[in-house]
Amino acid sequence: MAYQLVTNRIPDTLGAIELTSIARGYLVVDRMLKQAPVHVLDAGAYCPGKFLIVITGDVASVEEALEAGERAAERGFFGKLFIPNLSASIIPAINREPTPEPGETIGVIESFSAVSVIDAADAAVKAAEICVESVNLLQGLGGKAFAVFSGELTDVTAAVEAGRTRVPEDMIVETQVIPQISRELIPFLPGRR
Repeated sequence: MAYQLVTNRIPDTLGAIELTSIARGYLVVDRMLKQAPVHVLDAGAYCPGKFLIVITGDVASVEEALEAGERAAERGFFGKLFIPNLSASIIPAINREPTPEPGETIGVIESFSAVSVIDAADAAVKAAEICVESVNLLQGLGGKAFAVFSGELTDVTAAVEAGRTRVPEDMIVETQVIPQISRELIPFLPGRR
C-alpha cells in the first residue's frame, strides 16, 4: 500500500503500532486519533491476522498517540516504534518507489515484526551510505517483513549490522549480505517487477 502524504514533504517523525487483533486495531486507531493531531499513513489488517498502524506528526503528538494506542491495545499489542528523525528514504522504500540501479552488493534483514523492520531500515540507512531498495511490511508474507539495501560491500555490511541490532532476538528471521550480485537478479528485487 502506498502511503499518501498530506503535503509533498516527507515526514520526519514516525510512529507505528503492530497488533495481533484486527478488531482491537480499529479501536486503537480511533483512540490514537482522538488523543493527538497525527496523520495516519496506514491502518489496516495484514496477513496473518495482524493489524498495522503507521502515523506521522510532530514529536509530542506522535508520542501521545502511541501511548494512547499502546494502552488501548491491551493483550493485542505486538510492538511499537517511535522514530523522531526518520530518514527521508524510508517512506519511499515502503512505497517501493523506483530507485537507481542497485549497487554491487545487496543486504536483506528479515523479521517477524513490521515495526522492527522499519526501525532496522532507518538505522541501516543512517549507519552507512546505502540505498534502501524496499521495505516490505507483512502483506502476503505470512506475518514477516523485510528490508533490502544496496551499495558497496563495506557499506551494506555496516548497514545490515546496524539494522540487525534494532530487531529483537526473538523476532529476527535472517540477515544476508550478497556481494557482487548477478545482474540477472536485479529484475527480481522488490519494486523492480
